[in-house]
Amino acid sequence: MFMFRNCAVLLVIGSICCFIYGIINLYVDVEPNACRMTYMFGQPMFSRVQIKNGELYPNYRLFYYYEGLRDSVEPHAKEMTGAPVIFVPGNGGSYKQVRSLASVALRKALTNDAGIHLDYYTIDYDEELSALYGGYLFHQQRYLKLCIRTILSLYKGRSEEPSIVLIGHSMGGKLAHSVLTDLSIGQHINTIISISTPLDRPVLNLDAELDAFYAQTDSALSRTRTVTLPTTRTNVCNSLHQNPPSVQNMALKETSANLDNVLLISTAGGNRDLLVRPGLTASKFNDLHAMTSAIPRVSLSCDHLSAVWCLQFIKTINRFLFSIARVRDDRSVIFGTDKQRNLKSALSHFVKRPSRPQSTMSFSAANNWNEERRLVINKYFANGLKTSYFDLIGIKRHKRYKKLAVEALNVDDIDWLFGCTALVHKETGQTYCEKVTPLTHLVQRLPNREREPRSIAVLDLHNLRNTYLEWTHVLVRLPAGSGHLGYNLDIYDPKERHVDIRLPRWYSFSKQLAVNETLQGTLHYRLRISELFDPYQSLRVIVEPLQCLKPQYRVTARLCVPWAAGFERFQTLTSPDEKPQLYANVPTLLPKHYNTTLNPVIMDLYLDPICRYRISYEYGYSSALSRLVLEFSSWLPAHLTCVLLIVLRKQVSTFHEVGSFKSLKPYTGYLQYTSLYVVTACRLLKKLILSSRVLPTPESLDYSINVSIVIHCAAIAFSLVAALATWLALSLYGNAFYRLALRLTRQSQPSSNILISIMTHLPITYGILTIATAIGTCSGVGLLLAFVFYFLMLSNAYKDYLEDFVWQKAANLVRGTPSEPAATGSEGDGDTLSGIDDGQSDEKKQQQEEEQEEMAAEKKEIDPEPCVGLQNFPFHVTLLLMLLMQLLLTGPNTLAWVRSRRHGIDLPDPSLQSSVVVLISLSLLLQFRAPQKCSGYWMMSIVLYVLSGIVLLYCQAAIYRLNFVFAGAFALLAAHQGLWILWRRLN
Repeated sequence: MFMFRNCAVLLVIGSICCFIYGIINLYVDVEPNACRMTYMFGQPMFSRVQIKNGELYPNYRLFYYYEGLRDSVEPHAKEMTGAPVIFVPGNGGSYKQVRSLASVALRKALTNDAGIHLDYYTIDYDEELSALYGGYLFHQQRYLKLCIRTILSLYKGRSEEPSIVLIGHSMGGKLAHSVLTDLSIGQHINTIISISTPLDRPVLNLDAELDAFYAQTDSALSRTRTVTLPTTRTNVCNSLHQNPPSVQNMALKETSANLDNVLLISTAGGNRDLLVRPGLTASKFNDLHAMTSAIPRVSLSCDHLSAVWCLQFIKTINRFLFSIARVRDDRSVIFGTDKQRNLKSALSHFVKRPSRPQSTMSFSAANNWNEERRLVINKYFANGLKTSYFDLIGIKRHKRYKKLAVEALNVDDIDWLFGCTALVHKETGQTYCEKVTPLTHLVQRLPNREREPRSIAVLDLHNLRNTYLEWTHVLVRLPAGSGHLGYNLDIYDPKERHVDIRLPRWYSFSKQLAVNETLQGTLHYRLRISELFDPYQSLRVIVEPLQCLKPQYRVTARLCVPWAAGFERFQTLTSPDEKPQLYANVPTLLPKHYNTTLNPVIMDLYLDPICRYRISYEYGYSSALSRLVLEFSSWLPAHLTCVLLIVLRKQVSTFHEVGSFKSLKPYTGYLQYTSLYVVTACRLLKKLILSSRVLPTPESLDYSINVSIVIHCAAIAFSLVAALATWLALSLYGNAFYRLALRLTRQSQPSSNILISIMTHLPITYGILTIATAIGTCSGVGLLLAFVFYFLMLSNAYKDYLEDFVWQKAANLVRGTPSEPAATGSEGDGDTLSGIDDGQSDEKKQQQEEEQEEMAAEKKEIDPEPCVGLQNFPFHVTLLLMLLMQLLLTGPNTLAWVRSRRHGIDLPDPSLQSSVVVLISLSLLLQFRAPQKCSGYWMMSIVLYVLSGIVLLYCQAAIYRLNFVFAGAFALLAAHQGLWILWRRLN
């Protein structure tokens, strides 16, 4: 047991150090922001659109955006001819965030020959924190529906009613999805683009209203949309362009869901977005998902806020919107309603070029034709080309080699790769191709880092030979131009370039070799990574240049997760020590029974052929710790609650002697490791609950137990720090908190002293005051008042107890214990004077011995006085921390109440009932002078164990349920103390 205790201490220390390191590394090891700012070309102007019944939402407004006009634009008085687009801001977002999107669209409309233009509208939600308080969402949803109906009424004069595109940022994307629950609104929606939106579950599930909003949206969309979920056979790395089931069902009207005609697109910012992690941005109802680092012409990671002004990304969104819009005969613009056509356009803008070969093209035999027979080719034209250059590569000569990698440098946005059947010119004998088929759909444009564009294609020669039997060559065409041009070719056997590796164990600290040395001119290597399935796991890949022909090189890595569609991402390295380093990780947990050996995670390395490289790998500890913090830090409140309940279980039955040193330590009981047993026991209990199907189903968090142990050990360390901080605050800063409370409550010092004295001696008034405050205002205000008074009462009690303790010890030192020396002296005197007065000394001796025996008997009969009531400081410090956690959980609700007071809006208070129970129970505990030394604590110990298990089974993701756990713990403690007092009085 001693050894296990030492191991537990080391585990707690190691876990908190890892957690802190993960937090630091999360904000340090991030790629620089490569987004270009979007600037307005004119003065941004917002014209308010009047809404019917808009007075029900006094703090919300709808605006129409325009630029640079001296005269104001009134949408109600003007004929609106553009295609309507509504921007929906998110958590704390401003309606002015539409400026970048709308300004780029206005500029693009001026240069559009077809006359396509867009009408941008934006909603002002008063910058409400809708991600933290769910009561806002239902309110905002109803207003969004009113806005859609109002905007449709502006286009009533058209012969064909237009459909609307919704663009939602952050929680605005979830609001846009939620309007599809109303079929009368959903039939007018064309496309929804969500930007960095937590679609299927929130980042933090802090209240029941937020949980209900997600549950209602999910339930309604399950009936009106086709659901796409990964299976054990899913492998998107093999078929990136497979149509989702919603598009497949569109061909069969009888099986198509009601709202499958609405195109749903979601995007994620990548590793720079630390607010909404990528795994939350995809939805089972989506048609398309894309990472900004993989979007053509974007190829960078956006943080949560820059996604709405990043010029590269904003241009891509507007290009897509212009591509699906069309002009009618009356010069009005509408969005096309052909779902399949719109999806193909979305794929070409957000993923890559269309997957189908285009029509054939013709070239003249008089061009500059060349035929290459080598396996490795590197051709560069530093000064450009005066005429187009054609190179033919035979595909039937080297049947042993099944792969061909070819890249073009500085060849952008044109067809440069073709397949063809070669002919021989009768007069010159030159080999050429007259009819060619573009292979542009197989070309991947790589991120260029502001350098020359790099496009690459990896062709399966075996597949080309069997599919196009008449083809003899692959054609590379370099266009005429003055800039640097060139192309590289690498024909190889995939057995030599496909490397199977396994994720090392977390306790393996060694670096392992994948490729000792690549050949000069190598373009492509593929790493197939198995056993990488948890979101916190990370593999670091080291691509080390051994020898380069030039000092500058460029290596691009493409990561594909087979069960996660749309999470393909790219990263470019230009030096071995560049940050962030090259890591492989997955955004979501793999499906059950998924085989990562048959369907491994794929990392394609597109190498610069000017260098030879060594490729090695190791477990990515820094990245793993950062991802653990990013993915699972939301579990901390539940684990901290579990720790406090286990600490309370020990404290409630431990009574130190009054005047002892142990009674001065409020952190007693926090140095424990018993709660680790609860973590392991809950893993087994979860399996029993799922198999028995009697109790409610626990949360489906099937992650490694390593995650739970690290988070729980970090919670143990945080609880100890919180207890020490509370102790210091009680002993050193009580007066400072007292003065702060006086300023906040605007009470005078005499009246405050009287109030605290009344609450200390008659705690039921404490409950009446705080409960009335909670009901009259909101639960958070009542809890805040309760916490302040509870802290001040505990601080005063601790100071009084500390003064008595010091005076008692000082008095004992001054008075000393003279009884023993007196007895010794009297014995010596008796021996000396025994001959003088024998009779008298014998009587005194006998009397002293009798008195000492009586005192010893009294000491044995009288037990030491225990610390009860407010003198049991460890117990009350734990209750104070539990009350603080309840207060923090209701913080968003309190902020919502404060903001809503300005407009007279009534918002639901989901924490009111649990808060009232806590306040009633706490006032009763103070009235009963709890804890009292009584029987039945073994029952309370079992109950607290059960509550701690409930926390880990049902409250790690649904954080708002902790309110009910706190209410149950306080109520059970109050009931136990009250029943014991009642039983004692009856007996």
